[in-house]
Amino acid sequence: MYRQFVLAPTRSRAAPVALMVALALTLWFGLTAIATPFDHDESQYVAGAYFSSHLLIFRDFLYLQPPLHAWTYAPLAWIFPGDMVLAMRLATATTALCTLLTLWTAQRIAGISRDSAAIATLLVAATAAFQFTGSVVRNDMLPTLLSAGGLLVSLLALRHCTPRFWCAAGSLFGLAIATKLNFAPLGLMTGLFVISAGGRCGLRAACWLAAGAAVGMVPMLLGWMLSPGAFLYGVFTYGATAPHAWYAANGAFGELDGVEKLTDLLKYLWKGPALTALVLLAANWIATRRRVRSPGRRLAIWMTGGALIGAALPTPSQVQYLMPLLPPLALALGYLLDDARHWAFAPRQALLGLLCLAAIPGMLTATRHVEAMLREGSPVLKAGAAARWAGRTVRVMTGDDDVATLSPHMILGSGLRLDPRFAPGPFAWRTGWTMGAPLARRVHAMIPATLPDLDRDPPAAILTGYEAGTRKLPLRPDDALDAYARQHGYRMMAMPDGVGRLYVRHYQPD
Repeated sequence: MYRQFVLAPTRSRAAPVALMVALALTLWFGLTAIATPFDHDESQYVAGAYFSSHLLIFRDFLYLQPPLHAWTYAPLAWIFPGDMVLAMRLATATTALCTLLTLWTAQRIAGISRDSAAIATLLVAATAAFQFTGSVVRNDMLPTLLSAGGLLVSLLALRHCTPRFWCAAGSLFGLAIATKLNFAPLGLMTGLFVISAGGRCGLRAACWLAAGAAVGMVPMLLGWMLSPGAFLYGVFTYGATAPHAWYAANGAFGELDGVEKLTDLLKYLWKGPALTALVLLAANWIATRRRVRSPGRRLAIWMTGGALIGAALPTPSQVQYLMPLLPPLALALGYLLDDARHWAFAPRQALLGLLCLAAIPGMLTATRHVEAMLREGSPVLKAGAAARWAGRTVRVMTGDDDVATLSPHMILGSGLRLDPRFAPGPFAWRTGWTMGAPLARRVHAMIPATLPDLDRDPPAAILTGYEAGTRKLPLRPDDALDAYARQHGYRMMAMPDGVGRLYVRHYQPD
């Protein structure tokens, strides 16, 4: 009967088919990692990992996120100093592949058939959120892997009800929170589910889960101990205040209201099968609400609720904030596809066809990026070559090697030394008036008000041009750096990409 639902391979062919799927996914995410144009946010994540390789986070430079992602990626700055951005992109793609493998394994542990688990996992991979965060340097894919691991171990804990499993699951959820705060509701709802389950689990298991979460969040404690003021500002205060200030300054405060956020979330859910899957799952849950559900199914429901809360918390809404939803969505989809084996032929095929059709919008952007790369070359490789050119130019013309920029990801491959006060990229800078000069100096951040501090030791080069504003947010953060460079006699040279402007101090013509 199940072979009518999907053209499933025979047992003897299952391994080769699985290998081909794994190779196809590896090739795809490897291509998207080098084909996707730079995202605006990558600057702070690249710089955070770079500076974490030789400085202490929060104490020596400001970071605007929990610390675990920067610490995890910091070794790449030692291993690949000239190709750090490319290495981080490929490491993110590898994390995405590990996440998919973990989600498939979790479904198998839950008793879901091999083929249903594979289809559900591929559907999750086809969401725009997964495609995007699996191809750029951000702190979203790593906590997704950790929370997928937490889901897997939670399923084992439901089976065995032993403290070590609950503690391990909690530690994985805690590590996810220490990477990205909007994963916190996912872990919280898992704990509430355990309490509500009662029986062999109940409150005692929830205590072990909470103990594990506390252990997993030790990186947060370490970050706070390094510099309490900078940690609190970077992890909590900035996110609660700066986006509102920036949008208001651009005359776009209305973009942050509740209706606009809900509209954005629905739009991002539509880009891929997530929205269709949620509607189908909700209908199935309502239709079967009087039946006895397995603990795994109820866990998926509770975690999905927490994930939706986590997706709605950040402001403004962005596609990457849907990532907490994907682990429980994969589990719930796996159960639904297994249930469909008992449906009539037509509904089974309609379900699969509808989900596959809904997956198309999630793949469009990544496909366009790969097509563009095949025609024009990789933007990541081009940026690396341009950075190396800039490094050679600055060293030859100045005999020095320090640089200031709001776009660290565009210059770190040069070998030039970036001023650590620019570690947050454009983010702390563009709303510097909300910090003020005294706080900025205490947390080692550069803002327009403290730009004259550069006069004590002017950098050999200043790179601008990549923070020129957008249609929605027209203010240009680079303008103040451009003005500073011109006022201090820097000579402007065009970067090879035709976008960046490299200002070099004491330029001496041949």
